[in-house]
Amino acid sequence: MKKILPFLVFSFIYFHSQAQNLIILDEDGNDISNSSVTFELLPSDGNISHEFSVGNQTDNEIVVSATRYEMNCTSTSSEFYCWSICLPPQTCGSNFERVMPSPLTVAANSISPSPLAFDFNPSSTNPGNGLEGTATYVYVMFDLNNPNDSVFVEVNYTISTTVGIEEHNENLLSTIYPNPADNAIFINVNGTIAQAQFEVYSLLGKQVKQIIKDNASGKVSIDIADLRPGVYFLTEQTSGLSRKFIISR
Repeated sequence: MKKILPFLVFSFIYFHSQAQNLIILDEDGNDISNSSVTFELLPSDGNISHEFSVGNQTDNEIVVSATRYEMNCTSTSSEFYCWSICLPPQTCGSNFERVMPSPLTVAANSISPSPLAFDFNPSSTNPGNGLEGTATYVYVMFDLNNPNDSVFVEVNYTISTTVGIEEHNENLLSTIYPNPADNAIFINVNGTIAQAQFEVYSLLGKQVKQIIKDNASGKVSIDIADLRPGVYFLTEQTSGLSRKFIISR
């Protein structure tokens, strides 16, 4: 199950993402701003690398800096990231927060000249013999001259010898639609969950709603008319899956 991030980091993200002029694009050009991505790998894998682009949607150049938060990791793993420069690799638990000392200027209505790049190794301290588990990092990109303008991406690494099973489980629930939503959201259950327990959490991790559906299958509707506009997470306890949605009225 994807964990709700601790209050400290969500507070930073919430109060620094109200005027979003920056976006983050994955390697296929998809907008993944303020969302989660997951990569699956084996404990025996070595170093893996990924690159995301940061876009400026305004008519003025923006000086962009970055901060990385280590939310969870396995004891044999290490990580480092690059934004204009590359910080040295650090093993699990070395530093919860890593602030990039050198910002990067992104021209008006363009993509960053250098990517947000990050490297992860599940077995850096014991090559070829990493531990199973999940490592989670949050990368926050922000306007150095206006920190209230920021965007983040949560990167999860699932380390397992049974990644195929995890992938099957991930496909059990579709994405939420419509998103943003008004008074109701829908999600497709690609199978049957005997007693599905859906829980809705606020951006700060507070449970605000619980819905139990017997023999949930196909299109499932959830009433959200009583919730205020904002960002929420829908979690299904049996499958351990979580989906993000926005209420906008």
